[in-house]
Amino acid sequence: MARIVRLATRQQIADRQAAATIAEQLELITPEMLEGAPGDLKLLISRAIYSAQKQARPDTEGLWPGGFTMISRDQTKLVWDAIRALPPEDRPQQVRHAFDLALLSLRQDTGEIMMRRDELAEEIGCAPRTVSEIMGVLERLGAIKRTRQKVPGIRGPGVAVYYINPHVGWNGSLNARKSEAEETAPPMLVMMHGGKS
Repeated sequence: MARIVRLATRQQIADRQAAATIAEQLELITPEMLEGAPGDLKLLISRAIYSAQKQARPDTEGLWPGGFTMISRDQTKLVWDAIRALPPEDRPQQVRHAFDLALLSLRQDTGEIMMRRDELAEEIGCAPRTVSEIMGVLERLGAIKRTRQKVPGIRGPGVAVYYINPHVGWNGSLNARKSEAEETAPPMLVMMHGGKS
């Protein structure tokens, strides 16, 4: 069977090498060097490293070929059961779909959900404003957490950025996961018992 090989132009190869060099240089910034730095600066550096690594290796998912997310079977069941127990007005099927898509689109170094609202809406088959409500349900369940990122030149609280709760699912190094989990409250997922009495 023939193997398909993607060819790259000289310029693309040069761009990838430059991006790899930039990523290597940025990775020399240690956590100790960033101690006391504003969170926005840490996030900016993290995103710059991720972006440079993606440009250097465009044919890989995330920072590791294939990518991965770790979530235990028990935790998966707990989240699914909590979603199944939601009232119909909370759209449990769409919430489950959003949770699954979130797990598939996690950024490998930070746990950020990389799919934006419009992309999630298209995948789920709903309006973008409905995605905001769905993500709010996942946030109330404790499966994800939300931060706000200021956009220069635009007033208001900023754009919503969602992350997987590290107590639910995680990726990357174990040390990074432990550090993140220490700063985040465990999810409030509760097992619902029901059925015929």
